[in-house]
Amino acid sequence: MFWAFALDLYAVPGAQNALLTVQDAHGGDVMAVLWALAASAEGRRLSQSDIAAYSDATTAAAQAAIDCRLVRRRLKSGPEAAYKAAKADELAAERAVAASAPDPFEAGTPSPDHVNELAAFNLALFLDALTPPVLPTLRKTLIGLPTAQKA
Repeated sequence: MFWAFALDLYAVPGAQNALLTVQDAHGGDVMAVLWALAASAEGRRLSQSDIAAYSDATTAAAQAAIDCRLVRRRLKSGPEAAYKAAKADELAAERAVAASAPDPFEAGTPSPDHVNELAAFNLALFLDALTPPVLPTLRKTLIGLPTAQKA
């Protein structure tokens, strides 16, 4: 279910650019951001222990995704068939991250806060550790994604 949510959210206008900026400019984990946003959309407030559980559960699959991404990037100017195969491998590795992650719709604790407030809080648990710091404009875009998805 998380994988379907992640794909839907990634398709929201502006999401891909924002998520890839977190990944490429700040060293962030796109799937971790999507996981935090999924919890937010479900009305869940995450804690540091939830983040640790996510990291512990996804470490191997996340490393595989990073490795596949490096291969795909190296093949970008190579044979098209090789690039497409590497891209498919990267997507499969990202799906493995989603499959190994704790259920974001059950993570954390229920909260009556608005989804945007939860998204800001939950995202901060991941984004505050990144360098360079994630700018407020990018955070605002990310925070609004679950609301935009429902529109």
